[in-house]
Amino acid sequence: MAAVNRSRQKQSGTEVSGPPILACIDMGTNSFHMIVCKASLDRDNFEVVTRVKEAVPFFRRALTNHTIDAPAMTSALRILKDMQDKATQKGARRIVAVATSAVRESDNGESVLLKIREELGLDARMISGREEARLIYLGVLWSMPDIKGKFAIIDIGGGSTEVIVADRHRTWFTESYKLGAARLTQRFFKKEKPTSQEIRELHDEVRGMLRPASARLADIGGFTQLIGTSGTVQALAKLDRVRKGEEGDDLHGYRLGLSDLEEIVQYLEECSLSGEKIKDVSADRNRTVLAGAIVLVEAMRSLNVGQIMVCNSALREGTVVDLFLQEGWLQAGLTEHLNPRAKSIYHLLEKYQTSVDHAEQVTYLTEQLFQKLKQLKLLAYDESSLHLLRAAAMLHDVGMFVGRNGHHKHSHYLIKNGGLLGHSEEEVTLIANIARYHRGSEPKESHEPYMLLSVQEKKMVADLSSILRLGEALDRSHRQVVQRIELDYTPARTNERASISLLIFIRPGESWEPETWALKEKKAFFERQFSVRLSFEVRVDSNSLSPGTSGVSRSLLQG
Repeated sequence: MAAVNRSRQKQSGTEVSGPPILACIDMGTNSFHMIVCKASLDRDNFEVVTRVKEAVPFFRRALTNHTIDAPAMTSALRILKDMQDKATQKGARRIVAVATSAVRESDNGESVLLKIREELGLDARMISGREEARLIYLGVLWSMPDIKGKFAIIDIGGGSTEVIVADRHRTWFTESYKLGAARLTQRFFKKEKPTSQEIRELHDEVRGMLRPASARLADIGGFTQLIGTSGTVQALAKLDRVRKGEEGDDLHGYRLGLSDLEEIVQYLEECSLSGEKIKDVSADRNRTVLAGAIVLVEAMRSLNVGQIMVCNSALREGTVVDLFLQEGWLQAGLTEHLNPRAKSIYHLLEKYQTSVDHAEQVTYLTEQLFQKLKQLKLLAYDESSLHLLRAAAMLHDVGMFVGRNGHHKHSHYLIKNGGLLGHSEEEVTLIANIARYHRGSEPKESHEPYMLLSVQEKKMVADLSSILRLGEALDRSHRQVVQRIELDYTPARTNERASISLLIFIRPGESWEPETWALKEKKAFFERQFSVRLSFEVRVDSNSLSPGTSGVSRSLLQG
């Protein structure tokens, strides 16, 4: 989350030595789950210190109302505060809350997260369906270290169902479907007792939505094992175990056959039609388990799978894996998944056939401007904001794939909807807005994407996009002629604005006319934003280096 909206994380009063303890709260549609985890000294694993769960039926209303109302907000704050206190008591030095479908689809989702940050000092972030899938995948990799070959994962949540096909090195297919158990229950079973027709219609709906996935998975060679990660899958596996008279509490690795699942679905449908309470299913899941079971059985039929294996780890464990990987406190054969941000950015560049050399050069120069302005104390943003600027600089031209005219607007759309992994939805919104204003008109309240930002976010987008304009101008020729830059600042005097002198060093034998022309054209926005006059001078760099783009790749891969 960008520093502009980041509240200070509450911590315990005593410093905890040794491996770090982190907590993740999964703000689901049906329930909030928290795990508190401690890294191991050998950096090869982590221990789940405690688990906390509380049902949140009030959040389900957001799926149909498209807003999180005041009673739901009050209850959410109470639950989150209680979980935060418990995590702090266990020594957690960082607590992250991830919000999924209910918040993602609410008109006031961003303001809800802002209120959580402000009132609780909690790092609360909204994640996309694809980012949710990535984190679920990491959770499976961590908890199933022996799994080999290509496998599929299905996670049936309250608002959405994620389907992933992957091996231990990469994902081949990720899709998020609006097939959550709570969503479908609200949509198809409006009364206490469903009808036979409503049940048939739900089967048809799920089958129709999942059928295209079957063809796409066949194109990538299919998979050998289906893994289920959600509470719905565990509830159905528990029913199967009870029906068979088997004992045991740990369902991790339990295998549920399609024929057994079909019998369970028939039982659930009969109970629902008669109004009978479903035995051996928790009270908070009793209402939604039928819809979830129908999703699973139709998914297994559509994917032509005869068996599913239960995995106890999912989104929250995957989030902890991601955090420990980033901080260097986890290896466990997962280090190739260390930096999804850079990989995702380069994937978009490749997908939209954008010049990597130009993107890296603009990023290199834009970052130099940022750092030098910060040294002059004209900027006060932190490293998280610098990453947003880097990402926007790398992706500013992806809209050229659609067309040159208005390509900055196309870039905004493609970034916003491109599925950037490793980023929260708020971060993606800011990256898209910064890239949007690398050319064309300056930010205006009449521009809807900009209008929806907070006051602080608007200021940051304007500041950083004005810097990006200069960085883009410095490679107007797309030939990477500029080697490095220097800035000199003169404070304001009586009747005279402050001034910045930009010294530009280019390779010998190169022409600089396109860059200087572009600077003259684009500097006005920067001058207004920072209340300065900008002048520049071009010099040939006698100690010429090869183009400085390699430094960009390193900084992005580390950022």
